[in-house]
Amino acid sequence: MKKKQSIFKEFKNACKNNPTVAFAILWVTLMPSIGSLIFVPWALSNSTWMNQLEFNNSITILLGLIVSVLLMGLALMPTTLIAALSGFFMGWQAFPWLVLGYTLATVLGYAWGKGLSGNSLSLILKKYPKAEVLIEKKQHNIGELIFFVRLSPVIPFAMSNLLFALMRSGYWKLVVFGTLGMLPRTLFVFFSGTMAANIYAAIIERGGKEEVLIILGLLILSVWGIWRFFTKKPISA
Repeated sequence: MKKKQSIFKEFKNACKNNPTVAFAILWVTLMPSIGSLIFVPWALSNSTWMNQLEFNNSITILLGLIVSVLLMGLALMPTTLIAALSGFFMGWQAFPWLVLGYTLATVLGYAWGKGLSGNSLSLILKKYPKAEVLIEKKQHNIGELIFFVRLSPVIPFAMSNLLFALMRSGYWKLVVFGTLGMLPRTLFVFFSGTMAANIYAAIIERGGKEEVLIILGLLILSVWGIWRFFTKKPISA
C-alpha cells in the first residue's frame, strides 16, 4: 500500500509544478520586511519634507493613494506601517482614503496572487479528499473566514491576499468582508499614529497596556472566529 504524502510534501510538489507559487510565498513573506527596512529610515530622514506636504491638495491625495495602493497591493510595505504614517502625517482627513487604499490594494493583491497561483490548491487537495470536501462545503461561508483572518493582527495583509487567491474566494467577498475585518486593526494603528508626538513614535509601537490589550483581544477574537469557521457544522436545509 502506497503511503500518502504529507500535505507539506504535496505543497512542495505543487511548487515544483508551478514555481511561481513558491516565488509568491517568498515575496509576501520577505518583501514587506525588506520594504520596511528601506522605507522607515527614509521616512525618518525626510520627516521635515513630508510634514510640509499639503495633504488637503487633491493632487497630493491622489498621488498618495496611488503610492499606498501599490505599496500594500504588491506587498512592498505592511498595511500597519502605512496606517501609522498616514495617521501621523495627515490626521483623520486621511482615514477614508486609507480605507479606500487598502480596499483597492486588496483587489490588486488578489489579482496578482490569482494569476501566479494558478490551480495549485486543487493539485494539493486532490490527494486529500476530506480537506477538499471541507473547503467546498465551507465555500459559501467564505466571507466569515475572510473577516476573521483580516481581523487578526498577526496574519499579514499580503499573505492573506495570496491565501484567498489560492482558495478562489472571489473579488466581491474579499473586498466586502476583508474591508470590514481590516477596519478595527487599521483604526487602532491609525489612531496611534495621530496621537504620536513624533514620527519615530508613530513607526515604533508604544506597547502600552491599552495597546497590548487591544491587540490581544483582536488576536483572540480572530483565532476563535477561524476555529469556529472550520469546526461548526453546516446548517441542514
